[in-house]
Amino acid sequence: MSIQPRKNLVKEITKIASSMTSIRTQQLYEFAMFLQSHPLPGEERLEEIIAEDEARWEAQFADTSDDELVRLIKNVEAEISQGDTFPMFDASGAFIERE
Repeated sequence: MSIQPRKNLVKEITKIASSMTSIRTQQLYEFAMFLQSHPLPGEERLEEIIAEDEARWEAQFADTSDDELVRLIKNVEAEISQGDTFPMFDASGAFIERE
């Protein structure tokens, strides 16, 4: 199961809820309230952690000169042309796990 954008999930949950009986809709609501009041460990900080990580990446790229980026690109292109890399996905688009 893939993770869908929040907007899609809310739309789908609304469709599901509208097709349920009132009692089941009430249960769905109560379950949602339970989930909201009992976040998973670390879930509270997830957005903060992602923002911190993105800021680190932005700073790293800002501190990297164009010459360094060109050198990195040339190195990557050389590794690809020499066959020193492996595909990340198979022909069907599934991720290939490697050790």
